[in-house]
Amino acid sequence: MDDPGFPLPETPDDQLVRSICSGDEGALSVLYRRYVTSVYRFILAQVRDVQDAEDLTSETFARMMRGIGGYRGEASFRNWLYQIARNAVRNHRRAARYRLALPLPHSVAEPSESDTEQGERQEHEVVLRLLQPLPPRYRQVLELRFLEDCTIEETARRMGITIGNAKVIQHRALKKAAAVHEEVPAERG
Repeated sequence: MDDPGFPLPETPDDQLVRSICSGDEGALSVLYRRYVTSVYRFILAQVRDVQDAEDLTSETFARMMRGIGGYRGEASFRNWLYQIARNAVRNHRRAARYRLALPLPHSVAEPSESDTEQGERQEHEVVLRLLQPLPPRYRQVLELRFLEDCTIEETARRMGITIGNAKVIQHRALKKAAAVHEEVPAERG
């Protein structure tokens, strides 16, 4: 992330937030430039991966925009923004623990750019085949979480279960998928 390289106006954060809520895009730009580099560095120190840090920084500011109407000024804006960044990092780490790590054939794992769409479709099919031996509820939770990129909350809602139940099923499904995968000989690519 590049440093903007120019001085930022000294308008207080709270005033900028009020202006943003009134539709002032210039205030949003000032607030973004004021914090983007420091938020990025904070996140990078946590995740130690440039691409993840860039993605999480973008996510932080997107969440900030969605929630800015709810900012009440009880804490400083800076603390509020950093809490959003901390939550993004925490969610990223949690998701990493639950990522389905199944080896894919080379031709599917690294499709060429011209074959990206076909490669994604093939990867999807391979993952579905790997999930096939799982019980239906296990397969459903993993498909929703990892193929459709649903949050745990969305997954629970779509399955008609509680969030806690969705977490338990996901945990058991991942353990079962790993056990089933170890029993099945690896596909040759």
